[in-house]
Amino acid sequence: MSKQHTIKFSVHPTPKKPGDSQQTYHVRQQIHKVVHTAELKAHIEAHTNISEGLFELVVTTLRQEIVEQLLAGNGVHIDGLGLFTLQLGTVKDADDNGNPHGTTYTSEQALRTRDVIVSGVNFIPDKQMLGRLLSESCGFERVKRTTVTDIPRGKLLKTLADYCAAHDGFTRTDFQRLFHVTRYRADQMLTELVGEEFPKYYRTKQGAAWVYRKTGS
Repeated sequence: MSKQHTIKFSVHPTPKKPGDSQQTYHVRQQIHKVVHTAELKAHIEAHTNISEGLFELVVTTLRQEIVEQLLAGNGVHIDGLGLFTLQLGTVKDADDNGNPHGTTYTSEQALRTRDVIVSGVNFIPDKQMLGRLLSESCGFERVKRTTVTDIPRGKLLKTLADYCAAHDGFTRTDFQRLFHVTRYRADQMLTELVGEEFPKYYRTKQGAAWVYRKTGS
């Protein structure tokens, strides 16, 4: 008998777009925790014949190869896992408060080569992977929705300070990973963080991303 899994979820209001009159809602998984590389390596070594050293070598080599192939203009398909392709976007300008906003292009000629950036990586899971996820026996449990105010300010500042002590600042993606929030919620929280009367953090543009650092660092 396969292991019974319970997926926890919460219900959230969908951000309204201009012209929307009715509030709609969507579900979102509530992540128990994020398993980082060190824990994953230890778990794999304990349950398979793959050593931590071999795991690290394979992951490092695979990461380098995927980046090289993507930059060469290729998609990368790994059987049983999925397809990786580059996600392209355009440069975002910043307003007087440092908030990024996109540019609207009304003609092909207006969008120049220098406006194009790599904005991320697309991942399309393989049918084999999706099939495993859909076929495994599982249940669902609704839990209380978490909001920005659910993260105490003390915990927020300490977590960011500890992270900045070991890294040269953090990005919005790092922030999402640290606090298990969506991109929309992370943008809200970060805008509030740098917009305070006496902000403890500031942001600067580095390539295609905003990097957040402690004031005075």
